[in-house]
Order: sequence, then C-alpha cells, then structure tokens
Amino acid sequence: MTCLALALFMGSCDTDIETVDINEPGIETQNTELYTTYLTNLKAYKSSTHKVVFGWFDNSKKMPASQGQSIIAVPDSIDYLVLASPTNLNTRELNEIETIRTTKATKTLYEINFETISTAYDAELQAFQENADNAGKTFTSFNTYLVDTVQARLALCEKYNYDGVVMTFYGKSKIYLGEDEKTETIGQENDFVGIAKDWKERHTDKMLVLAGKPQNITDQTIFDLASYIIIPCESATSQSGVTYLMDKAAVTGVPTNKLLPLVTLYSLDTSDTKTGYWTGGTYAAIGAAQWAASDHDSFTIAGLPLDNINNDYYHATFVYPTVRKAISIINPTVKK
Repeated sequence: MTCLALALFMGSCDTDIETVDINEPGIETQNTELYTTYLTNLKAYKSSTHKVVFGWFDNSKKMPASQGQSIIAVPDSIDYLVLASPTNLNTRELNEIETIRTTKATKTLYEINFETISTAYDAELQAFQENADNAGKTFTSFNTYLVDTVQARLALCEKYNYDGVVMTFYGKSKIYLGEDEKTETIGQENDFVGIAKDWKERHTDKMLVLAGKPQNITDQTIFDLASYIIIPCESATSQSGVTYLMDKAAVTGVPTNKLLPLVTLYSLDTSDTKTGYWTGGTYAAIGAAQWAASDHDSFTIAGLPLDNINNDYYHATFVYPTVRKAISIINPTVKK
C-alpha cells in the first residue's frame, strides 16, 4: 500500500518549476501614511536647489537575478538614472522607469557617445574590407554613418519615453591639427553637436546633458541648451587631479555653474584595486563627493555623476552604501 501510494503521489507531481513571488514587506506597506509623507518630501527635495546626482546603471540583464539588477531598487535620492542599454526595453523596465519618475521624481536618461559610434564604424569598415565579396564596392562614409546612428539613437527618447539624453563628445584641440585634419574634425563636430542642438530645440520637454571635453567644442551655443556639462574624471587619482581636469574644461564660453565631475564605482573583481579608487585606497566616489561639496574659485560644481552604480548594491547589511554616503556628503540633509 505504501509503494502504491508513493507511485500515485509521484505520478501526480508537476515537475515544472514555477516562479514564486516573495513578498518582503517594506515601509511602503508597513506604514503607508509615513511612506506617502516621505515621497512628498523626496519630490520637494528633488525640485529644490541642490547638487544633483547622476547614476550610470547597467540594465543589460532583462530578467534580474537580484534587486541589484533592478531599476526600481536604486537609491531614491538619485536625480538622474542613465541606462547603459537603452534599446529593447521590456515591460518590466518600462514600468519601473515610470514608477521611479512618478513616485520619486527620478528621471531616466541614456547616453549617445561619439567615441562609441566611431569605434563601431571602424569595426564595421574593417569587416567590410576583409570580405572578398565586397571587392570594388564602397563602404558608407563616416559622417553619413554618424548622422544615421545619432538620429536612430535619438528616436529612442520618444519611443521609450526617456526624460532626455547625455551626448558625449571629446573632440580634439584644434591648435596642433593640420588643415585637413582640422576640417575633418570640425565637420564631425558640426554633425554630432549640430544634431544635438536641433533635437533639443525641437524637444523642449526633453533634457539635454553634454559630456566630454567642452573646451574642444567650437560652437559654444550648445552650452545654452544643455542643463549640465559632465567632465569625465575617471583618470583622476586625487582631488587635485579632478581640479586639473575641471580647470582644463572651464575655458571662456563654458558655463562654469553647470559642471560635474564623473567618477566610477569600484569593480566587482576584488583583484582590481585601481578602478574606482584614488591614491591611498579612498573610494573615488567619496573623494569626488567631498571635492564637489567644497567651494572652488573657478567654478561652481552642480553635482556628481557616478558610473557603474550597480556594483555598490551587493552588501550584506546595507545596499548602495558608497553611493548613499556620496549623496549625503554633497547634500548633507539627505538621509536616503
């Protein structure tokens, strides 16, 4: 009888594994009134004058294995979340973007990087040239490729209802360029920056952020359309290094009240003791936050952008501790 019962039991078992939603109660369910008040205060803070925080977020995992890969779990006090994979957003991502926008006033952006486009073009050109079937054929010019790519990427803003874009352009100093190279460089700049200007003028409800080296941009009218100008400072290893890079960017014509220094969080590879660290073992995010919170003679720092914030999630006792500490340093009244 025991064997028969066991056989019947095994035969009736459904061996398919089903997803189980785990309900982890938080303040939003434990004390709804308190949480509503918190969100109201959070939105008031976001709309007030303060040093803004950008967070670059890797959303490449479409089916998150943990909250560290989930948009909804980023610190509430982040003002702008920049998604690293802006295409092919799924329903979960779109819902989370809308949730953090409406409940926490966190805006979501994405980046269009000139250098990334240039690298992709070189790879496609090489593959084209190495293909024997293309003998005698002509590959599209870089400028045409650039314009088509930027326009296609900008279309994502409306398709997925992003709040804006970060346009990254390093350019080149024109001082030591020959005439041919100078003409080529200015032409590429005119295409990239010109499209950004035209797009912003036609999308007044969307946000334009510049990143790169503004000192190399000839048409400085773009600065009036940009809300912020991000200066990459990942190569800096100290506060003096950040100051040096910011001073180089703060040339005549660049609005010095829109500048922000970009640094990165540490790597998840424990053997990597350089990425995200300054000399002496200080976290770059903390050192840059302390620097941004200080007064400077040549410029007024508008906030702090942080790259690879996902890496700061994985802590047993407190998620995003370094990001949260950096935010509290530049805006001391912020607790979360």
